[in-house]
Amino acid sequence: MMYRTNPKVYLVSRPQVDWEQIAAFLADEGLPEMPDSIRAGTDDANAIIEVSARLCYMSFGRGRRDIAAFIHNLLNSKDGSVFEHVNYGFVFTGVSRSLTHELVRHRAGFAYSQRSQRYVDETEGAFVLPPALVMEDPKRDGARAILEDALESAANSYARLVAELEAEIPRDGFDHATDRRKAIRQTARAVLPNATETKIFVTGNVRAWRHFIEMRAAPFADWEIRALAIEALALLRREAPLMFGDFEVSELADGTKVASPKYSKA
Repeated sequence: MMYRTNPKVYLVSRPQVDWEQIAAFLADEGLPEMPDSIRAGTDDANAIIEVSARLCYMSFGRGRRDIAAFIHNLLNSKDGSVFEHVNYGFVFTGVSRSLTHELVRHRAGFAYSQRSQRYVDETEGAFVLPPALVMEDPKRDGARAILEDALESAANSYARLVAELEAEIPRDGFDHATDRRKAIRQTARAVLPNATETKIFVTGNVRAWRHFIEMRAAPFADWEIRALAIEALALLRREAPLMFGDFEVSELADGTKVASPKYSKA
């Protein structure tokens, strides 16, 4: 039996600007050349936000010269629509399907591609232990033992069910072997619990990520998804400090972490 206790978070995609096209746009509109028109310089993510925001009022070359003040003003005034132009993509592993059931409820501004239980054999799959049972507390050993017994039983039932279906489902009923394997695995997965480990590719825009972190890194959020939100925030703060640096991370009495933004619901 393989158990996972911590999510792994990989930042795999980030925004990129075609600066030649930006320069062509400025020239065609008779606007100041770079860098006079755009305070963000060559920082792609910040520049995307600045260009989109300045286009609304055609204020290129005017107004706030400091990009930090410019973006903080957008956050403070809740002009969040321009943050939807900047996207970051993550791969999350070591997370439970219980977590992803909550994660995919965040629809606006997100795209998801998740490991399929119909195509992927779960015989050698892993399970994610809930954070409450990972904490070192002898009083919870009994609860963890109950969970591990249940997970082992589920894993054994899945393997037995796959073997039985392999023997019972005729091969001549399918045009392709892949279709038969899917039929077997989609049936056998019925015995797998929410704790089954999964992997998911998630792309979201800055506004969506800010909302996700504000909701899921809060004290009332599920502990597992909260830990994931904190990990994602750590990467985003390093990648885009002007857009995520206002989040303050603190620790609760139970040792878990939470995060809250200075600029709420931008």
